[in-house]
Amino acid sequence: MFGFLSKGLAFFWRKADLEETQAARGGKEIKTIEGVVTRFCLDYGMIDDLVCFTSDAVMNNVLLQVGQKVVAIVEEDKTTNGLKAIRVDVVSDKWEDGSSVLHFGVDSEPKTLIGTVTSVTACGGYINQTTSFSMKEVLEHFEPYKGDWVQAEYVINPTTWSSEAVSVKPLRYKRIDKVQISSVCGRIGVVDDSMFFTMDSLILPDGYMPRRHDLVNVVVVESNQSCYTWRALCMTPSENNGTSSTSGVNLNEPYENLLKDKGGLKVSETTNFGTLRLGEKKSMEVWIENKGQTAHCLISCKLGDWEKAKQFCLQMPGEDPKNSSASLTSAITPNLKKMGDQEKSVIGRYEKLSNDKENIEGKTLPSTEISLLPGTKTRIVILCTAKNPGRCRELLLLCFSDCIIGRYIEATIVTEEELQIEATEPFCPRKPQITPECQYTKAVVAFPEGKRKSRRQLPSFIPQYPVPDRLRKCVENRWDVLLFKPHLGEGLCLANYEEFFSTLLWLEEIHEEMELKDFALCGVSLKRNGNFLVLEVPGITEGRPPLSIGDKVILKTQDYLEQISYIASVTEIHEEELTLRLNPEFEHAYNGEPMDVEFTFSRTTTRRCHFAVEQAIHLREKVLFPDSLGVQSPQVVKHWCPGSAERLSTTQGDENEKELNVNKKRLPKENKVAIMHDMVTVATQTRNDTTTSQPRDCDVFNPLLNEHQRLAVKRILSGECRPMPYIIFGPPGTGKTVTIIEAILQIHYNLPDSRILVCAPSNSATDLICLRLHDSNMLKHGTMVRVNASSRNEECLNDVIKLYCKDGEDIRQASRFRIIVVTCSSAGMFYQIGI
Repeated sequence: MFGFLSKGLAFFWRKADLEETQAARGGKEIKTIEGVVTRFCLDYGMIDDLVCFTSDAVMNNVLLQVGQKVVAIVEEDKTTNGLKAIRVDVVSDKWEDGSSVLHFGVDSEPKTLIGTVTSVTACGGYINQTTSFSMKEVLEHFEPYKGDWVQAEYVINPTTWSSEAVSVKPLRYKRIDKVQISSVCGRIGVVDDSMFFTMDSLILPDGYMPRRHDLVNVVVVESNQSCYTWRALCMTPSENNGTSSTSGVNLNEPYENLLKDKGGLKVSETTNFGTLRLGEKKSMEVWIENKGQTAHCLISCKLGDWEKAKQFCLQMPGEDPKNSSASLTSAITPNLKKMGDQEKSVIGRYEKLSNDKENIEGKTLPSTEISLLPGTKTRIVILCTAKNPGRCRELLLLCFSDCIIGRYIEATIVTEEELQIEATEPFCPRKPQITPECQYTKAVVAFPEGKRKSRRQLPSFIPQYPVPDRLRKCVENRWDVLLFKPHLGEGLCLANYEEFFSTLLWLEEIHEEMELKDFALCGVSLKRNGNFLVLEVPGITEGRPPLSIGDKVILKTQDYLEQISYIASVTEIHEEELTLRLNPEFEHAYNGEPMDVEFTFSRTTTRRCHFAVEQAIHLREKVLFPDSLGVQSPQVVKHWCPGSAERLSTTQGDENEKELNVNKKRLPKENKVAIMHDMVTVATQTRNDTTTSQPRDCDVFNPLLNEHQRLAVKRILSGECRPMPYIIFGPPGTGKTVTIIEAILQIHYNLPDSRILVCAPSNSATDLICLRLHDSNMLKHGTMVRVNASSRNEECLNDVIKLYCKDGEDIRQASRFRIIVVTCSSAGMFYQIGI
């Protein structure tokens, strides 16, 4: 009775689907048939030897077999008068899936899907071949194209048991100004050798046709198009000639000779204040001597730093330190005609660092020129007021009439707390327990390897990078390393970069192995804790030895005639006890016999470091050895208002500005449509006099941030020094993690095309960041993923962390998330899959 009822309902369902499909396909003659698959291969098949179909028409990616019953929606091909199936569903008489079907029927909450568009028609298409969408649900001004990465919200249709998208938007999009069209071939082309476009889906202003070498503004979306990862959505010619905003100053001009003495002038080399207590003041004299035959004129001295709180200031001899901040500005400008192009360029760079009045005060001396005759000398007094804990390094520029000489002023500031916890005596490792070497080794028994996550699919192409025997022998015999590796005594350059750092990594590895040998244990007994064996290791809480979960430990019997070595894996670390996993036979047979213990060095991280050094040389000198700082236009500008309110606007190029509203609640669809509409509208303008909308007031996500933390977030968002990194540093407990969380959330909401890789040295630190981002309640499902190492035990994970670890098992799928949280070591896995 129940089966008869289900067949009756299925008839009406198929009839309703048939009417909808007829309307969607423009009234073409279509019908529904039920039959048996008679032929099937990888790409196509036949139903009852009458109806042909392709694999794209099969719903839910089901692998069909000959003889399987199916229901198909077919239409007549006007050319061949044959029947072609546009949709094929499998007929199932089983009810095992009843529970899951009922579950989908009850769950009406939309779910998030990240995938690629696999097919597109005039009225809709499919995502990942399984989720259908109509053009009504697509974000306004976004025309999906096959291969586009999209983020969709979908529900399960209880009538057809198929997934249908209720909203579709591009996964990532951005606007890029003043880029050149690399090539145009027919109706397709490439912009800037990296962005694909096709005339069939490109939005263009009236009367414009893209041509090669045109300078254009484009809005691009992430897409898989052959070897390109971005597709141009709209394009407009750029009327600006693309000149730099640096007012004629060449920021890339080298000044590697800046720190060298010139023109017979000799400047003091010792410019280090040493170690100062917080709040302490100290002065130092910098002598300038003219050993040449011609006279020189010292025009000015200045400190080119970014620091508002003036830790260094300049003072003329005999001047009152209290009035040193009242020094006048430099007299450089009238004397620029006497200088060469290189000196002008250097001054131009550092003029930008001190063009604010508060930065000029106390940073420039003197107001009148000082003449240096041959054989004479003068001095400049530098006063250091210890304000910022840590190591400080500033550049002093001595501007003469015909040259510039620079010196770095350095100081190390320590606090009273640091002095209190300072070691009273140097660390002395305990003496190793020497055990006689065995004459015979019977066997080495390893523990059964756990099943590796099958979804990782990581190619094992990282070489082993073994330590050279000559280098190991040199260290063990305490010979001079420079005899074997003379490049360590040379200056670092691109030619010796790889060999220099590879040698340092090998030396560090040898040192780690020698330290681990010092921690070897002799004649210890293991304790039982349920079904596990526990080893007590004194000092493990202090990192002696430095062990982590997944490391290997070797246990050796004390029968030196027939010694057996057992390889164990550390599964848990609790205080000074290690929980080990060994061979099951040994675990059952062990009865408290004394064992010798040796700790091994895990080379996974070291191998990744070697591989990174090997690949780093492809970055060339501009990244590895930058000689200038090219300041770019800010990507996000924040105007801080009194109180907790802030104003936010994003800039595109030098003229056009866009605003993105940062709310603590999820952005409604109307706002997202407005943002996309503004980007497309401005990008397709043929004039540059577009008016920008007024920015709106909004708060930071964490209103408890202090002034310094907000300033750090502001500079990170501005990114004027990109791609150079921004470093947040400070003693423990000063709010570095809170600042990082705020910066991540601000970047996520204010830069829609951003992808954030969050790395921390340890799993505990990485988990903490993941928990803090979760507790913020500002991230939607499918935004963040936590990627763990293959050796990490999932049972010890926090329940909240587990929610973000599920999608982290597949590295390729995890790479599509906006925010990826991973340890520094495990981050190398993404490069292994070609990212």
